[in-house]
Amino acid sequence: MPDTVKFLLVLACLGGAVYGGVWALANFPPEQTEIVKPLSSERLRAK
Repeated sequence: MPDTVKFLLVLACLGGAVYGGVWALANFPPEQTEIVKPLSSERLRAK
């Protein structure tokens, strides 16, 4: 197999992997969760 064909095949595989990753991130977004952090009284006091 000529070097050019191998190079194009590798580029096509990498491009397909990137495209698949972008598609998966666009179609399956992560669930949003609420984050609750307790604050100490020292942080609430005005200085």
